[in-house]
Amino acid sequence: MRSVKSCLSLLIVFLGTVAYGATPKAIDLRDFLKDSTELTSHLRVLTDPTGSLTIGEILDSAPQFGPVPEQLSKDNVYWGKLDVENNLDIIKLYLLYVGKNDFIDCYFVQNDTIVQHEQSGYMYPQYLKSVPKGSYFIPILMNAHASQQLYIRIQDEIHNDPEFDLRISSGTDWVYNILDKHILDFIFQGLFWIILIYNLFLYGSTRAKAYLYYSFYLFCLAVNYLFLTDILREYILSDMPWNTIYFISTPMLTLVSYWVFVNEFINVKKQFSIYYLWIKRLIWLDGAMFVISLVVIHFTREIYLVTDTLRVIALANAFLVIGLSISIHGSKYEMVKYFIYGTAITVIAAVIDLALWDPSTSQASLMKYGLLIEIVVFSLGLAQRKKIGEKEKRKALNKQIDQLRVNESLAQWQKEELEKIIDHRTQKIKKKNKKLKRAIKKAESAARVKSDFLSVMSHEIRTPMNAVIGTIHLLLDENPKKAQLEHLKTLKFSSENLLILINDILDYSKVESGNVILEHIDFHLRELTKGLGNTFEKKAEESGVKFSILIDHNIPSMLKGDPARLTQILNNLISNAIKFTPSGEVKLLIHLLAKSNGRVKLEFVVEDTGIGISKDKLKLIFESFTQAHADTTRKYGGTGLGLAITKKLIKLFDSQILVKSKVNKGSKFYFSLYMEEVAHANSAIEKDDALMKEGVKGKRVLVVDDNEINLMMAKKFLDKWGMISEVVTSGKEALIRVFDTDYDLILMDLQMPEMDGYEVTATIRSLDNDGLKNIPIVAVSADTYENVKTKLDEVGMNDFLSKPFNPMELLTMVHAYTHLDQSKIQSEQ
Repeated sequence: MRSVKSCLSLLIVFLGTVAYGATPKAIDLRDFLKDSTELTSHLRVLTDPTGSLTIGEILDSAPQFGPVPEQLSKDNVYWGKLDVENNLDIIKLYLLYVGKNDFIDCYFVQNDTIVQHEQSGYMYPQYLKSVPKGSYFIPILMNAHASQQLYIRIQDEIHNDPEFDLRISSGTDWVYNILDKHILDFIFQGLFWIILIYNLFLYGSTRAKAYLYYSFYLFCLAVNYLFLTDILREYILSDMPWNTIYFISTPMLTLVSYWVFVNEFINVKKQFSIYYLWIKRLIWLDGAMFVISLVVIHFTREIYLVTDTLRVIALANAFLVIGLSISIHGSKYEMVKYFIYGTAITVIAAVIDLALWDPSTSQASLMKYGLLIEIVVFSLGLAQRKKIGEKEKRKALNKQIDQLRVNESLAQWQKEELEKIIDHRTQKIKKKNKKLKRAIKKAESAARVKSDFLSVMSHEIRTPMNAVIGTIHLLLDENPKKAQLEHLKTLKFSSENLLILINDILDYSKVESGNVILEHIDFHLRELTKGLGNTFEKKAEESGVKFSILIDHNIPSMLKGDPARLTQILNNLISNAIKFTPSGEVKLLIHLLAKSNGRVKLEFVVEDTGIGISKDKLKLIFESFTQAHADTTRKYGGTGLGLAITKKLIKLFDSQILVKSKVNKGSKFYFSLYMEEVAHANSAIEKDDALMKEGVKGKRVLVVDDNEINLMMAKKFLDKWGMISEVVTSGKEALIRVFDTDYDLILMDLQMPEMDGYEVTATIRSLDNDGLKNIPIVAVSADTYENVKTKLDEVGMNDFLSKPFNPMELLTMVHAYTHLDQSKIQSEQ
């Protein structure tokens, strides 16, 4: 009934569809209803080796179509072009059979415009098809005296045998053919399940294993028959037909159930013990081939290799059945004749079907009749076996009392053995737990080694990077020649990108190891976004992109959270958006979603009009060291870590990042965070670099670093701003200078030979002289703040500046600490 309703609905939908105008040189489909052998000759074909051509590109470029190749390759995608017309005075519905292909797309074109798109084929789900039954049909609804141009795209992914085998039928003929086939298939399927349920009932009432095993055999046959007749793919797995290929292995499971049933049916162990062992091994072999074939299909999708192998194994099983039948045909055991009669016809039909089986159509013609006869004969045999069993049951009643005693003794023995097994397993579990603890310690040790290695590499890389970036800034400030300016800008861009790559790798390692802990401090959201604007406006302008920031005016001025990690997240998203937007606009939008009890829920959105991301790549872009396309790194740069880090950082906020994107239309990345509102917030004051430079003039600064280049760079910047700077290369020398000179600020390197920055700072903080021990000390290190934060607090350092530093960062830090009054400094200690 479902098939009838689907077909009638299809006819009604088709009758309501509007057809389009005529196309020159079209063929009349009704001429091919009875003989479609010439229809394919009217088809013109275009080969697409890459599989990347779209209908839009074909219509735009109008490539040359040629005759149908004699052999279609599995490695290519093919486009067919066919002009059709209806010369009748009525609307006519045709069903075009294209061929046994996994994916069939038909585009109806008129005046170079796509007016309709139909899908069919083995692998497309039912909800995408206008023709729900039958795997390879395309509906063609033609208005009276109308013509259409068809572009047919075929592609094979599983079966690897694409073909153009065009055949045409009327809507009425198609409906009757489908009904005839499916009604017969459902009748056979119903017989399987009726007998299966009946045998389960017999097993429940008699507890005879033969009925249970026969039910299992019937179940495997029913599932196998579902697959072979397309009922499975067109009705049960209609929305995920790609899973149908896993049922190619069901003949092996059917053979397993068959031998299990036969073993019990003719009582091989008792009546024919000589064959019991090899039947048991055959059961395991068939079962192993079932599992292996599933694994091969899952990982290789090579169904023909599996099909050929299973065909050989099934034929071998058939010959073994024949051999067993010949060997035991003279036995007086009554079940043997039922086994031989029931099996003979099925084996013959199965051998023929397996020899002719085509996995593209999954049809079984002879075997279903053989199975029907076998089921009837086996059912009669089970009925006779029941009578024999009842006779044997009466004989066994006399031995039941003795057997109960034996069973009681056996149960006691089993209990004792089970206790021994439990004790043994408990000891094994304890040993495994010890090994697991050792493995965990080993993994933790490896993680620490990795962290230490990254910390050392960070310091070693950042130290020369500090000199490179600092020198570039100095040279840019010295009014270089135009030709030199271009080179310096190139160096600046490359060094900054190298620093970003280093930071990405280190940040990813920290997030992976769980070493990132979110801060909970007050910050000014609008000042944070203003910094983002200053950072990206110029970069966007250089790329020919407009960058803007829009903030909901209802959002409170001051919030409590982790501004550093929020800045890192937005930096990654905005940088990506600008990088992948050749022209157009990039926007940062911040919305207030909710506000209650001193908490706000904010939504952060980064939108662009860039190249976009295809649907199949949306999840991939958040994987580590992965980008949407293979050439993205080569074309745009980057490590593929930015979004992976962003996703993990947002997860630390108990949130998740979402993305919407269309290819060549742009992307939208968005996430929401909960933050606390800060009461009685003080408005932040924007600092002007000219005022800061004026404010630090005449201030005395001591720079401590064992690297001569770092000392030179820091001194040049400080002298340039009018400060009085002195440099020393060791911690001991720094202590001597502190006693001899009054400094407003000390810039202290952390890693130095003999006496490092921590020891120097701890010594200064331990002095009795308040004027000396309260000198502001800022750590300047190539290490990361997370790695040194605890030790900085322990020794009493005021702040941290990471190498390589931007000159403005250094100026801001120097200005902040050379204008602190002593009371404030003391309060911070």
